[in-house]
Amino acid sequence: MDILQDNFPQLFHLYSTYYTPYSTYLRPLRRTLLLTQSYFYQYAFPTLYPLYAITSRLFSFALTEQPSLTSLALLAILLVVSLKVLDMLRRTVIYWISMAIRLAMYATMAVIGMWIYQRGLEQSLEDLGWIVGLLAGLGEQGERVGHARAAGRASQARKIPKGSSKGGTRRARW
Repeated sequence: MDILQDNFPQLFHLYSTYYTPYSTYLRPLRRTLLLTQSYFYQYAFPTLYPLYAITSRLFSFALTEQPSLTSLALLAILLVVSLKVLDMLRRTVIYWISMAIRLAMYATMAVIGMWIYQRGLEQSLEDLGWIVGLLAGLGEQGERVGHARAAGRASQARKIPKGSSKGGTRRARW
């Protein structure tokens, strides 16, 4: 205690003179802060006071008297925020997918352009006709195979008795 009593005058002097080198910089800042608060309380606060009074009473009532109302409000706020986050995530995913599709489209166009440049227009049209013919042939073959498989499944389905208590689909070997 003696140390505090002995050093108190020096500590008080240090405390009182600490801000004096900076006072020239702090005075305008403090004045601006006080004037801003004065302007707010003089002009904005009287306009906003009814809203402040109603909301403060509503919040105090909701927080003290109706805890279920408070929890419902918090759940509603949480739902809205989570839906906003999910919407942002959806938009981000859609953006990246569309960018990948556009990039693939531009890359395909560049490859086709280089192919036409390298092979020549006439040879490229011949190659395109060959590719179209190949795809048409594969389509016809797919139709034949599909019709044959469908006919086989239909004949297997006709062989199953209608009143069978066993599962008839097991014999069809699907």
